Amino acid sequence: MDKLSSMQAFVTVAELGSFSGAAEALRISKAMTTKHIQQLEHALGIRLFSRSTRRLRLTEAGEAYLQGCRDVLGALAELERQVSGFNAKPHGRLKVLAPTSFGSFQLAPVLAEYAHRFPEVQVQLTLSDRPLGLLEEGVDVAIVIGSLHDSSLVARQIAEVRLVVCAAPAYLALHGAPATPADLVGHNCLRYSQGQRKGMWLLMTAEGETVIRVQGDFEATTGDAVRMAAIAGLGLVQLPSYMVRADLTAGRLQPVLAECSPAAIPLFAVYAHREPPATVRTFVAFLEECFHHPL
Repeated sequence: MDKLSSMQAFVTVAELGSFSGAAEALRISKAMTTKHIQQLEHALGIRLFSRSTRRLRLTEAGEAYLQGCRDVLGALAELERQVSGFNAKPHGRLKVLAPTSFGSFQLAPVLAEYAHRFPEVQVQLTLSDRPLGLLEEGVDVAIVIGSLHDSSLVARQIAEVRLVVCAAPAYLALHGAPATPADLVGHNCLRYSQGQRKGMWLLMTAEGETVIRVQGDFEATTGDAVRMAAIAGLGLVQLPSYMVRADLTAGRLQPVLAECSPAAIPLFAVYAHREPPATVRTFVAFLEECFHHPL
C-alpha cells in the first residue's frame, strides 16, 4: 500500500478525529481508512491512536508523527506545485539550433526580442550547418530549412524561404547575365559547400524544378562568405532572399534568372514532444508571429 496515501489518511483521521469522517473526506471506505492506519502502526511498531468507544486520541508518538507527516506532505505539495509550473510559465534554459546564415540574419534579433518578452528564459543559440541530432545535442528547438528526415519529431512550418540568383553589377557588366539556367555552365558560380545541396542549385526549367550542378573557383562553408564574394564581383550566387535582400535594395547585387526561381522552401521549427513545455510552446508561437511572410 502506498505510504504517502497512508500518511494522508492518518493526517485526515487525526484532524477530523474520526475514521468515518476521514473515509468520507478521502472518498474511500472506512475499512480502507482503518487498513491505512494499521499498516502505518505495523511498519512503525507503535500505536498512533488511543481508541475507546467514545473518543479517538493521538498517542504521544502519534502527535510527533502527525507533525512529521504534515511536513512531508506539505513539502511534496510544494514540490509538485513548482514542477507543474515548468509546463505553465516560460522559464529556464532554451537551447536553439539553427543554420548559420538564418541564425545570424534572421533568428538572432528574434531571440533577443523573445528574451526581452520572457526575462526568466535563458536563451542559448547554436549555429551549425552540419546535420545534428536534436535529442543527442540537448536541443529544445531546431530550425530546419527544407526536407525533414526524422518522423519521430514534431515539426511546425513557420515560414517559407525563397532562393535568389544574383551577382554584383561589375560581374554582370563584364560577363553578362545568364538568360536560361543552361547558361550557368559558362559562369563562375560561387558555391556554398554545406547543407543539403552542395554545389547544386534549384531552378525552374521547361521540365519543372531541376537541380543543376554548378561550377566555380570559390566555395565556402558559410552562406555569408559566399555572399561577400559575390558582392566583390567574383561570380554568381544562389542564396536565400533574407541574406541578400538588403544588398539587392542597395544595388550591391542584382537578381538574374528571376523567372526561373523555384518554389519557396518550407522552414520548420522542430522539437521532440507533442506536448512541449511552456518555453518551447511560446517560442514556436513567437516564431510564427515574427515569420508570417516569405523570407
